[in-house]
Amino acid sequence: MGRRPRWSWAALAVYAAAVTFPHENVQYEVNQIAIRISLHRLYQVSAAIVLTLGALLTLMVFRSLAGQAARRRLAAFWVLTIALIWGAWGGLTANNVELVHYPQYVPEGMALLALTLSPAESLAWVAVFGGLDECFQYWDLMGGKPVPYDFNDVYMDLLGGAAGVVLAMAILRCSPRGAVPTPWKRILKRPGVVVVLTLTALGILLWSCGLMALYNDAANTHYWFALSRVKLPAFWFIVPANGPAKYHTLSPIEGPILILATIALYATLDRRLRILGEPKPNGSAQWASAGEP
Repeated sequence: MGRRPRWSWAALAVYAAAVTFPHENVQYEVNQIAIRISLHRLYQVSAAIVLTLGALLTLMVFRSLAGQAARRRLAAFWVLTIALIWGAWGGLTANNVELVHYPQYVPEGMALLALTLSPAESLAWVAVFGGLDECFQYWDLMGGKPVPYDFNDVYMDLLGGAAGVVLAMAILRCSPRGAVPTPWKRILKRPGVVVVLTLTALGILLWSCGLMALYNDAANTHYWFALSRVKLPAFWFIVPANGPAKYHTLSPIEGPILILATIALYATLDRRLRILGEPKPNGSAQWASAGEP
């Protein structure tokens, strides 16, 4: 992928489109399956599939980390990623079918890490792709309906991408950077990070100018759009049409803060680890090997 970045980016864009635009068709097929086997069985099967994939990926990560100098840090981040996914499963999902977000974005995280050699930039692009996915659903598929822009789904996409990033780092192999970590200034200048920060700044600007509302307000005709067309009844609630679980929907303030905080957390991997093939400060390539300090 590093040798053919243009073709790789094009293939990644095709994959992102392929898992985004057929959303209604996929929902229809899932509903057909639920009719045949019942919703309860569908939820059980969905959970079993994701748990099996999680176990297989965990095995791949720890086998790939054997003998690597950076194995403890990467193993800790893999465990952290699984813990965050488990927490999002319990707190942000109405039903187990939504677990598809994680395996859907694992390939994107892996591909982006191979292309950028930067965990922070990879997750920034995952957030952009996940955000565009939800834009398509919010303004096209659900246009005019009383729903929020679904930051829950974007965050689940981000965690799936994080799993892909850590898996790719384990496979590509990493070595510690030593006593001098990568400066934050260099990480903040990565193209994907710049895009996310620019979008954040633009959102704050539109909101402060009254051109973007956090919640739909029928009495206000001056703003261009709102990030939610409904105010939710409580912090925890159940929507029977969405699923049996009680869950929390991230607000237009909570969602961006959580996404940015998670990207910043994984950016510490940029600061502390060097990935196979990443240029050294003197311009030569770093080819990490097992046990390399």
